[in-house]
Amino acid sequence: MDTGATAGRRCRLAAEAVPEGLGHGPSRAFLTGCGLPGHAADLEFTALRTGTLEPFTTRGGRLVGEGRLLVLGTTDYCGSRVVLDGDTGAVMLAEWAGSMRHQEAAADAGTELVHDPLASSLSALVELIGICEWVSETARDADAYGGRRGPDVMAEVLEAAAGRLRTADPELFGAGAAPAHWRTCLLVRSLAWGARPGPADGPAYAFGPDLVRDLARLDGDDRVRRYRPEELPDRLTHEPTRRLLTEAGLPLGGELFSVGEEPLRTMAEAHPDAFTTADGEGFAAAPGRAHQRDFLALGWWPHDLAVALDGATGRLELPDWYGEGEPAAYLNRDLSALLYAWWICERLRKEWYRWDHGTAAETWRVFDPFALLSSRADTMVEAVDPEAFRTPAHAWRMLAEDPYTGGLLSD
Repeated sequence: MDTGATAGRRCRLAAEAVPEGLGHGPSRAFLTGCGLPGHAADLEFTALRTGTLEPFTTRGGRLVGEGRLLVLGTTDYCGSRVVLDGDTGAVMLAEWAGSMRHQEAAADAGTELVHDPLASSLSALVELIGICEWVSETARDADAYGGRRGPDVMAEVLEAAAGRLRTADPELFGAGAAPAHWRTCLLVRSLAWGARPGPADGPAYAFGPDLVRDLARLDGDDRVRRYRPEELPDRLTHEPTRRLLTEAGLPLGGELFSVGEEPLRTMAEAHPDAFTTADGEGFAAAPGRAHQRDFLALGWWPHDLAVALDGATGRLELPDWYGEGEPAAYLNRDLSALLYAWWICERLRKEWYRWDHGTAAETWRVFDPFALLSSRADTMVEAVDPEAFRTPAHAWRMLAEDPYTGGLLSD
């Protein structure tokens, strides 16, 4: 498979630039003929951009593998080297033992090579890259998979792509241990299948009820509050929000966004002390947030902040209960954007937990799934609703950059 992400922007070696350590004929022909993409599937083939391949060396400059190990580039999430074995044509993630995570530097740090297989050949490498890029590219096609989006179709796409990975490099995937990099890279890209942009007169994102059910399982008590039409107040006139609440509903018992089973009321009704003075007149809220008195109190955000829903536009805001203008009023464009961003966080967090407690270190010596997952979380959530990250005072960005909690993937 050679998708648009990998075709037309290849980096190649001139015949005279092929190093002596590259004795593997098919690899020589591939690098001078087909070449590799400059950047794809979370890999940076920076070495090829310069037109030279340098040997893999220790920190002190000593050759590793007698000059036959050649650096093609790095990962773009933790800087591990992507290395070609010039004798066999195999591609690996490689590093020095003393620089690896979960290992203490030894006296001979920088002299022991540790590696994880990445591909059995350069041609297989390009196939694997193309499959990962296909997953995210086809998600942008509104008609792909019949236009369906959500966890169910994401699972279908993942299964299909995983089968293609095995077919593209059966030697790599038949070796026993889970190959480094590819499944995590694939999972991150598959999250684009959770939702698709909604129409101009609709919600920010379109998805099915299965996304809300999945959220209730991932971060909730596995229950969904689906509203009956007669339960929705008249002031909620934003039709996309009404449909979402009645057709998909909201997860109950979530930690990031908590929703109860009580009827929807205005902010002034649900939190009267925040909108009246001691004598019962006027507004105690900050001048810029007094308009929220007629918004609907939808649920709770971290730090005991109510989520206020503008019934006319669907916009979600936070109150200024602690003064000094923080957090910023804007939370999300609408409920669909909040749910999709929240779901992405929980899916990434689930994968993080899957490799926690030392399992990743037992499976791979170089590949760090935590580095890949954490490097993508903020940008993926921001892409859902860029306005939610616009300043350090916006709540999503505050969560992502909070040094005490450790970011969006922390508990």
